[in-house]
Amino acid sequence: MFNFNKSTLFTWLETLFLLSPLIWTMFGLFNVPDGKSVLSRLIPLVAIYCLFRFKGEWRKNVAIPGFKVFSLANIALFVLFSLQHLLGGEEFSFARTLLLVQLYLTVLPWRNIAMSHITAIVALGAMLTGAGSAYEVMVLNIGRAGALASNPIPYATFASVLLISCLFFLFTLNNGKRLSTLYIAGVAGATTAIVFSGTRGAWLAVLVTLLMLALPLARRATPKTLLATLIASSLLASGSIYALGDKLERRYQQTSAEFTNIANNNMNTSIGIRLQLWQRGWSYITQSPLLGTGTAGYLHKIGQDKNAGLITPSAAYQANAHFHNQYIDTLVRTGALGLLALLAWMLLPAWLLHKQGHGGLRNWALASTAIVLIAGLTDVPFHHTHIIYFYSMLMGVILLTARKNNVRCEV
Repeated sequence: MFNFNKSTLFTWLETLFLLSPLIWTMFGLFNVPDGKSVLSRLIPLVAIYCLFRFKGEWRKNVAIPGFKVFSLANIALFVLFSLQHLLGGEEFSFARTLLLVQLYLTVLPWRNIAMSHITAIVALGAMLTGAGSAYEVMVLNIGRAGALASNPIPYATFASVLLISCLFFLFTLNNGKRLSTLYIAGVAGATTAIVFSGTRGAWLAVLVTLLMLALPLARRATPKTLLATLIASSLLASGSIYALGDKLERRYQQTSAEFTNIANNNMNTSIGIRLQLWQRGWSYITQSPLLGTGTAGYLHKIGQDKNAGLITPSAAYQANAHFHNQYIDTLVRTGALGLLALLAWMLLPAWLLHKQGHGGLRNWALASTAIVLIAGLTDVPFHHTHIIYFYSMLMGVILLTARKNNVRCEV
């Protein structure tokens, strides 16, 4: 007969329910259509349960020095972007999403959650994302993975952070054999998703960040772990490249053709449109560097520039959404004040972990931030609600579950 323990089953199910927003962020947010709507409903449900089930837990979380400072930064950013929404008509999605994530992070009993739970969820998310990317491209015949639930570009940024995270877990955290195998599978899955996304900016972000981490990670890894990771990643990357050989070739030819068109003064290409947007955006920044022109202001200027022939209609249409560069876009909309606030918020978790002596976890946070910062050169990650959910939740969870014994080497 089975030894059925009702108490153990309840604890397991309750933990699964409490972590369901984090699990959905890693598993479904970027892989299931309208996944962010599920998350926006799941977080309040779990938060209400925690407020009644774990009364006073929020006080213990807020008492954690690093998380307390991060929470204050979240509140400050929420107030700033809310004011910009009310006074300047900017979108409210960033502030609203940040408030939801802050609520979830604050009320959960994180002292009962081990770092191994978090790393396993991230690695499983990387595996599922890799499988999902193969399904989209090879079964559904979608040109680029990520288009099913969001957009290939933020999808690739998400997969890139998962890849860097799994490499960090494998080489730096205290692992057993099962978890190490899971991390290797996560590396393979995330690599597959990045290749299938066909996103050039993500490839650049991963390569630069890996160069930053290569020596520290290789120095800490055992020869067996390093060899297994290299073999698994090479096999999966090779398989993905083989399966997408024609698509990658076409992507290369498209890039070459775009540069040829630009040289012939045809700016209505993907790269040409970006160059136009960056040029016009910079001109708007110089006109109002501190507070920006606001969305309404720059849209008026874009219309004038289109009529004057300073920007093509195709590029002007793209500008209705954003400038394809996080820094230019933020400077245009909110000025230097908004950009400095955003950058300070992004870099704060790594600095807090450093101040607390969590050198290894600091590197994880810093590498994840580096991916998003580099991706911001050709995209606007925080224009996408998916990335706001993912990044703010990941940083908060790292701060809340940091333990002194989590990392082999803290330098």
